[in-house]
Amino acid sequence: METDTVVVGLGAMGAQTLWRLARQGIDAVGVERFTPGHDRGSSHGESRIIRTAYLEGEEYVPFVRAAWRAWAELEEASGERLVHRVGALMLGAPDSSAVRGSLAAAALHGLPVEHLSAAGLAGRFPRHAVRAQEEGVFEEEGGAVLPEAAILAAVRLARAAGARVLTGAAVTRIEPDPDRPRVLIGDTEIRARRVVVTAGAWLPSLLPPLAGLGGGLRVERRVLGWFRLTGEVPPYAADPVFARDEPDGTLWYGFPSLDGRTVKIGVHAEAPGAPRRPGSQWGEPVDPDTGPRAPDADDARRLGELTAGLRGVEPLPERMAACMYTMTSDEHFVIGRHRELPGLVVAGGFSGHGYKFASAVGQALADLARDGGTELPVSMFDPHRWD
Repeated sequence: METDTVVVGLGAMGAQTLWRLARQGIDAVGVERFTPGHDRGSSHGESRIIRTAYLEGEEYVPFVRAAWRAWAELEEASGERLVHRVGALMLGAPDSSAVRGSLAAAALHGLPVEHLSAAGLAGRFPRHAVRAQEEGVFEEEGGAVLPEAAILAAVRLARAAGARVLTGAAVTRIEPDPDRPRVLIGDTEIRARRVVVTAGAWLPSLLPPLAGLGGGLRVERRVLGWFRLTGEVPPYAADPVFARDEPDGTLWYGFPSLDGRTVKIGVHAEAPGAPRRPGSQWGEPVDPDTGPRAPDADDARRLGELTAGLRGVEPLPERMAACMYTMTSDEHFVIGRHRELPGLVVAGGFSGHGYKFASAVGQALADLARDGGTELPVSMFDPHRWD
């Protein structure tokens, strides 16, 4: 098979890339080992947080802004609502990363946020049981992206624009070449001018030279839990998405009810130095071909401990789901052309906070595949920054 560009992996980033290429009239083939919108990787779970006052670093803000614009383009093209603007609330001690980092990003970029005391939080957001010393940063222009729906919309639009999509097709080898790199799927060979690799947790095995970047890409297990509402406080649907920094350093997050019955919470990072015991959500390595262990009673108890910070929520989840984080050593992304892998553009290592950027990542990768460069602010994600 001959084409201009192959996109390997049609999850969060690959689906957006394929759509961007196809709408520009570029002959493109998308390859997905499962089916778009599947639950075997890192792009499922019904909702993802999007926020602009970025606690992970103010340098992300221009890229978030680009993502907001690109999400709006996808919504307009698809005719679907893919982003729910319910606001975003960051909670923690005054010196926590959630509060301090969000305020720093807002101050540097002139973002409209509200800095709330414990008393102010109790009045505005009664769902949250806050401690006397805690504060909050509320950003009205935040919310939740619908991951599976966004992937399906992007793939549908890519097909409508002429892209070919191969599903149930596991890539066995990618052969770099400056002129005509090749993608092999069993006995099938696809030759292209450029190959974009957005394979998520499979990136280290598909492209072994990338495995050494920044001390190595590593794949870790995470668990999400959905907790039934008890009706003791006003409907949670009016509340924002949130992230909360606990005194011991645990950072967890949650979403308002999308189904009218439950809220979803998860742990982003456990406390520094927490034991990596069997059943721990953080740090447990995963072979993506096998997939993460199914959620168990230990996971239910760990997530249930966090519901002490929420009012009107049952203490144990009614259902759970496991997913994977693909981590870099600095927890920043990898996006760009790799000089040791000619003809290839790579994106990965999104470290559990990348989905909100998927719309802009797809735009940047399409630019890189087509032109070799992009005007979007991705230089901080250079694959060679550890050299």
